[in-house]
Amino acid sequence: MSKKIVGEDGKTYVQKKPFYKRVWFWLIVIIIVIVAASSMGGGNNKATKVSSTTKSKSATENVSKETFKVGDTIKADGVTLKVNKVEYNDGSSISQPDSGKSYVIVNVTITNVNKSKASYNPLDFKIDDKGNQTDLTEIVMDDNGNNIVNDELKYGDLSKGATVTGTLVGQAVKADKLQLLYTGSLFSNESKITVDLN
Repeated sequence: MSKKIVGEDGKTYVQKKPFYKRVWFWLIVIIIVIVAASSMGGGNNKATKVSSTTKSKSATENVSKETFKVGDTIKADGVTLKVNKVEYNDGSSISQPDSGKSYVIVNVTITNVNKSKASYNPLDFKIDDKGNQTDLTEIVMDDNGNNIVNDELKYGDLSKGATVTGTLVGQAVKADKLQLLYTGSLFSNESKITVDLN
């Protein structure tokens, strides 16, 4: 608040606060600090391969490539992800994929390695079919009306050391180069892990 002062000449003057005592100044400082901390404090978000079903060199192996393959155990942001298997399904009389596409059924395992809590969600994953990125939230029914997937990946939280395995279903052209993209967060557009599915 401004302070009113009566001068020796009898006039009233308004004494303003210095800029560093104003609320707007401190809001700007706080915003700058938060932006700087978030851009620097993210740590090493680069995905690294921990192990592979085809290789067994060392317990932790840094991988220079950014794309992994089915069977690799990949670590990013304190969580490991492993794509266990990929299957394709052409549907049934009840569930049919879009014309020219097949259902892509991806089984994954997520482990919280060193975070106090790690959230998981099927919306953390996308299937990339030549640049067309779609969710893996399809439900496929067999001819009897039963879901062909018994272990759908739901959403939840993993405490440190906990693991969840589940299946995701999407649609894509089977002959195209398909990739699984894992962002690790519903609010992140940048994929942290990319796995070649075929």
